[in-house]
Amino acid sequence: MQLSLTVNNRLKVKGAVMRKAVLSAIITVFVNASGNEAMGSALIYAFESSDVLEWNAGELSIGDKIEIQLLPDTDADPPTKTWGSSDIPAFLFSDSDQARKALAKVHLCKEHLEGILQAAKYAETHEEALKIQRAVVAVVQDLGRYLIMPTLRRHPELLSEAKDLDLLD
Repeated sequence: MQLSLTVNNRLKVKGAVMRKAVLSAIITVFVNASGNEAMGSALIYAFESSDVLEWNAGELSIGDKIEIQLLPDTDADPPTKTWGSSDIPAFLFSDSDQARKALAKVHLCKEHLEGILQAAKYAETHEEALKIQRAVVAVVQDLGRYLIMPTLRRHPELLSEAKDLDLLD
């Protein structure tokens, strides 16, 4: 699988993965405090089981046209940057079996949280049930942000299992 980033109709960079991994394109725009100036960047990232690869398409300016294209497997550019996923705090579990077990436990946790919602729906006033619902939603979002996604970034091979466990929204 390959992604290409074209800026202003000029091909800037092509990034690819040949094995099971996550490939993403990220467009980021930063606006200064006054709101008068903006600058941005365009990147492709590949998250493989043990490495993170980055392809930098350069800086962006207001008015730039960015095109992202999904392509079949072909030759890609060499990555701009590569580092081990163990060096990144947003990647969890060096052992894939531990990661798999953690995802199964998160699934059980979500089931218990759903039980709390169901009980609150019948035992609490409507206003109180809504407060409980907001609290549970916040916990589930944090599970995704701080446990599920960092685990899947490091172990993309577990993505289908996470889907089967209904851990991805």
